[in-house]
Amino acid sequence: MNRLVKWLLDPGRPSWAPLAARLALAVVFVPAGIGKFVNHDDYITRFERWGFGSLSSQISILVGVVEVLGGLLLAFGVAPRPVALVLIANMIGALATAGRVDGGSDIWLPLVLIVVLALVVALGAGRFALQSGSRRR
Repeated sequence: MNRLVKWLLDPGRPSWAPLAARLALAVVFVPAGIGKFVNHDDYITRFERWGFGSLSSQISILVGVVEVLGGLLLAFGVAPRPVALVLIANMIGALATAGRVDGGSDIWLPLVLIVVLALVVALGAGRFALQSGSRRR
């Protein structure tokens, strides 16, 4: 077992953990972002409740674009660290708005996503990433 752990955590080769994190994040962010377009009227109502007023439609679209694009970039391993930082900011915004107003999963889900995004920031792209010009870990 000790040999397996050392092999999995060997810093000289790309790790599977960032790949798993990137794909899990993509599975969450892409559908959540698409939902902001497919159910736009519902999200306008939600964003109004969360305090965005007359900008609710535009903010919903902006958040949807960030989530879909961010999720796809993570899935393919393109600029994973900066993308993860943008999505961490997005999740902090979700905590400050939806989490503050609605509670429940609007509190715990962003917190879990922030932890997984921080893993990507710390470890980089890992295996099977399209990023170029930087050392993969």
